[in-house]
Amino acid sequence: MTVDKARAPSPDKAEGGRTPARAWWSLLAVALGIMVVQIDGTVVSVANPAIAADLNASPAGIQWVTTSYLLVFAALLIPAGTVADRIGRKRAFLIGIGGFSLASLLCGLAGSVEFLIGARVLQAVFAGLLGPAGLALLRAVFPADKLPRALGVFGAVTAAALAGGPMLGGVLVEYASWEWVFFINLPLGVVGILIGFLVLRESAPQDKEPLDIPGAVTLTAAMLGVVWAISNAQTAGWLSVSTIGSAVLGLALVALFVMIEKRRKHPMMPLSLFRDRSFSVGCVLMVVTMLAFFAILFYLTFFLQGVQGRSAVMTGVALLPLTAVFTAASPMAGWATSAWGNRLTLLFGAACTVVSLIWLLTLDASTTLLWMAPALLLAGFGAGFMLVPAIGVVIGSAPVDKAGVASGIQQSTQQLGGTLGIAVFGSIIASVVAARLPDALRDALGAQGVALAAQLGSDPQIQAGVALGFEPATQEALQQQLSAQGVPEAARVAEMVTIAAHDTFLNGLDTVFIVAAGATVVAGLLSLLVRNTVVDDGAGNEDMVTGDNAQVVTLAGDK
Repeated sequence: MTVDKARAPSPDKAEGGRTPARAWWSLLAVALGIMVVQIDGTVVSVANPAIAADLNASPAGIQWVTTSYLLVFAALLIPAGTVADRIGRKRAFLIGIGGFSLASLLCGLAGSVEFLIGARVLQAVFAGLLGPAGLALLRAVFPADKLPRALGVFGAVTAAALAGGPMLGGVLVEYASWEWVFFINLPLGVVGILIGFLVLRESAPQDKEPLDIPGAVTLTAAMLGVVWAISNAQTAGWLSVSTIGSAVLGLALVALFVMIEKRRKHPMMPLSLFRDRSFSVGCVLMVVTMLAFFAILFYLTFFLQGVQGRSAVMTGVALLPLTAVFTAASPMAGWATSAWGNRLTLLFGAACTVVSLIWLLTLDASTTLLWMAPALLLAGFGAGFMLVPAIGVVIGSAPVDKAGVASGIQQSTQQLGGTLGIAVFGSIIASVVAARLPDALRDALGAQGVALAAQLGSDPQIQAGVALGFEPATQEALQQQLSAQGVPEAARVAEMVTIAAHDTFLNGLDTVFIVAAGATVVAGLLSLLVRNTVVDDGAGNEDMVTGDNAQVVTLAGDK
């Protein structure tokens, strides 16, 4: 779907540029559909500790609950626009929201982490249709001069879902169960389908270029191989045959994907786009921004509920400064980009992110939410001020006839950043736990507890529990285990082990924040290489692009 075709005149538009009532109803239908995806992304992050405990998931397993979704979503965003144009945008949108709702039902009914991961993959398949189809429907039904206002309303609704997701997730987990973070999608999906069926107008199927199925399959498999290798290192080790084999296979598939794209007449990802330095750097900035964002969002939930023993509701409250400010920072970043230019805005965002990550190095079991809040506020500003200009750089660097595929690549790299963040940092925490836990236990238990320290330090289940924050339920299970083994003063020993476990997890978390800060510093330096221009849509319509960019940010917040 190219920008020119997406903005073609539509019979739904009233004479004289006035907005027909059907357009606003269409906006409601599209906003509800995207809101389902938005809510799902943030409520699941809060529910992860409860899911891991109930399904007895390993650290790698609970990470795949999120990374499987992000991975498939990222791979499908690029060809999804072409699919929507081919089968009709209304049909694609309704299939997307209906399929996503049914997949959410399967997620809530999951009895094992493996089943849940499979259902999350299905969610991602249908979610991939929603964004491109929904945006095209809005562009077709609103007059050109009213589209920025419509996108602003759309962005506000979906941003509210993004910011309120952690709170909603906390309430559902604490007062119902984790399954309800998925069941909540059903009523929203039903309402979205009903309104969409009644008010949305079907577009005529476009005679588009053929789908690049070999490219899509190869790219998905390549990303899966690389991410699997990173995740597998948590249990098998970085130098194991399975880890190295998966990495080699993934890289080989990347090379195959490049060969396929070079030879196809209508490639899914035109490689010529990457010859532009600003475009390539912009993609890297997208990855690093979301990598750092997920280093904070994903792993702080385990810190808050594990190390600090907070409830799911309080975890949602604690994360609100991050998600709410990230949402509010996006339109502010659009203004800053116009006033300062790309480079200075990116540097400001990178600086905020680095300072927030350094601040988070002070976390310990007694850290208050008041002390943590400024770091999360800075992280929210940092992510917003890096993401919006990076989006503008990617889309603005592409030729007008490649704007659609450039937007797909931009959203895909954004999702890929979140995927890599969870996988890479999960492996870092697991490696730190495996290396430091035995010594921490020996120091905690003293000379008389050397044998017990060796036993617990090498126990895979104990290591997995530590990598997930060693939450209260794990502590209780350990005390029961020690009592069953006849360990004297089992409660006191369990308390000492818990302190050592939390210290070890915090060591791993510190390593994650240091690596994320280093990557962000590199991203800040790379931002000096991008063109320092305001994004333009090719027709001098600056406001149109700014509104569109704000909408893209809210679409990509799943996480």
